[in-house]
Amino acid sequence: MSTIDLSVRATGQSVVGTRSKARVDYVDALRVLLILLVVAHHSVEAYVAPHASQIVFPDAPIPRVWAFLAVNASFFMGLFFLLAGYYTPQAYDRRGAGRFLRDRLIRIGIPLLLGVVLIVPLAAWIRMAFYPGVSHLGGWEFVTRDFLGIGNKPDWWPKEERWPQFSFGWLWFIEHLLIYAMLYTVWRLIMPPRAADAPPPAAPASWMIFAYAIGLAAASYVVRIWYPQDRWIAFLGFIQMEPAHWPQYASLFVIGLIAGRGHWIETMPRGRGLAWLAVGGGLALLLYVLVGTGLVGGGAPAVPAGGATASSPLPDWRPVVYDAFMCTGLCVGLPVAFRELALGTSSLWRMLGRNVLAIYVFHYPFVELVQVGLMQTDLAKWIRLLLTWPIAVVLTVLFTNYVVLRLPGLRRVF
Repeated sequence: MSTIDLSVRATGQSVVGTRSKARVDYVDALRVLLILLVVAHHSVEAYVAPHASQIVFPDAPIPRVWAFLAVNASFFMGLFFLLAGYYTPQAYDRRGAGRFLRDRLIRIGIPLLLGVVLIVPLAAWIRMAFYPGVSHLGGWEFVTRDFLGIGNKPDWWPKEERWPQFSFGWLWFIEHLLIYAMLYTVWRLIMPPRAADAPPPAAPASWMIFAYAIGLAAASYVVRIWYPQDRWIAFLGFIQMEPAHWPQYASLFVIGLIAGRGHWIETMPRGRGLAWLAVGGGLALLLYVLVGTGLVGGGAPAVPAGGATASSPLPDWRPVVYDAFMCTGLCVGLPVAFRELALGTSSLWRMLGRNVLAIYVFHYPFVELVQVGLMQTDLAKWIRLLLTWPIAVVLTVLFTNYVVLRLPGLRRVF
């Protein structure tokens, strides 16, 4: 990490100097937490309800576990976008437009291409090969016909399944990062030069954070009138996105750009950050208690993330507001908590930190293989659920750390 001037006022005093190793470590540790939550999310989804990209189990869903997915979805990808935006201005300043774009095409574009050509089709084939009622499905036949759509749709193809199956899958996040990097480059090229030299913005006051949460809730509510959570579209024909969460993702990436200029992660006052962590964490805990005791949802989400009900064409505003404040509190508070705890200094944290991108790209087939393997056992479904995540994490990290990161070509990318 290069030397960075942090001439920013945090709590009445100037902070000038280099970014310490601890600061790099705790941000990497936060990324590790988020990638572990990504693997956990995909490990749990199939056990909760049928999902368009998950292994389909023959037994009944596990009730109330949807609360874990709801808490995750409220913040974890948004925080990933914020951290991605946070370091974008520094990367651009060091490299300039040409080198910055070239680096993004290598570090983001190649994993995206590799994933769409090899890994996403593999995951889709594993899922359909073990789909109830599908007796045999050859890999090459599936990729050419059922994934790419070359040929005719089979008569036996399940009516509830999309055909062809082509998509970016879980790599939609990387696709968005590449698009955002291109848009940021265009913006920097047309931006007046003096704007880049403007004083860095100070960390936001609590009233500003509160106002953002209200604005996020309002924007999300409007979008969810037409696009409830978990409805995915191909915007402009090629941008895979879930509109219900797009206000969160896009706004947090932009906030990350601003925060990176002001070094908000380093300078956010501890009390303010931890207070917002209490808000987000408290709302998450409250949801777990309400769902666990059956006071909300009755075992399944009554109004999934602000969707419309049979009695009303408009979404329920309460889950949307709840979601927005939980997101805001956790996105403000977790970076401060990791900073204050100085996490990430051990060799295990650093090893996992080097693997974050590779884990994101390669984890999904491992999750599916573990789910399929456990499905062949006589273990209760809730035990299989508890085993899927740790086994999938271990297998994925072993593969990424001792295979992907040891190959010279892939090591340059990941």
